Amino acid sequence: MKHVTYSKRDIAGKGRVVSIRESQEDKESVTRVVKNFVYFINRADCFPEQEAAPQIRLTKKIATDEHSEVFIFKVKGIMHVKERRLVFAVQYCHSLVVKLFWKSPAVASKPAALA
Repeated sequence: MKHVTYSKRDIAGKGRVVSIRESQEDKESVTRVVKNFVYFINRADCFPEQEAAPQIRLTKKIATDEHSEVFIFKVKGIMHVKERRLVFAVQYCHSLVVKLFWKSPAVASKPAALA
């Protein structure tokens, strides 16, 4: 069965967090997925010549004794937007966390295939 929860909240009038949480269980495993989108908005003095490249981090952890795998993907960066005559800097952090819990030790010992 699959369960999905969606939430959004403001951060002191300067930002917003949007979260999506999914949980799914089948015969062989339990999967939990969390997606977070965090934005902070501040006023900027000028529009930059060139935007900085976003920071990307990818992590995979396998715990054979706990029969689990965790995959974490994060992107952090800043972008500038123009609204009428004002320039705003939007700092963002997007994250994806996938947790997989195997019910059987035989299934957990198989290496995961990457596409």
